[in-house]
Amino acid sequence: MAMIYCRECGRRYSDRAAACPKCGYREYDWSKSMVVYLLLCWFLGIFGAHRFYAGKIGTGICMLLLTCSIYGIFITGIWALIDFIIGVCNISTPQNIFAFKKK
Repeated sequence: MAMIYCRECGRRYSDRAAACPKCGYREYDWSKSMVVYLLLCWFLGIFGAHRFYAGKIGTGICMLLLTCSIYGIFITGIWALIDFIIGVCNISTPQNIFAFKKK
């Protein structure tokens, strides 16, 4: 077990902790790109590709299964459009979009 420093408040805490006990900051995968997320959302959004990329596997599978029906295509189309708008609004704060690292 190693001790790491929180990027927000600077407090030391265990690397096995899910979040900083003082401020609640959670580490996420900095290697993910918002541009790739937005492109996947725009072009393959109805299939949930952007959700899989962001690490949200459950909702990605849900979008993929919904796309198999006629009404589901419209639902996932609207869902992908909303995800795209949320992604554009959070382009400077990708930690709001991507799933957190698994320890």
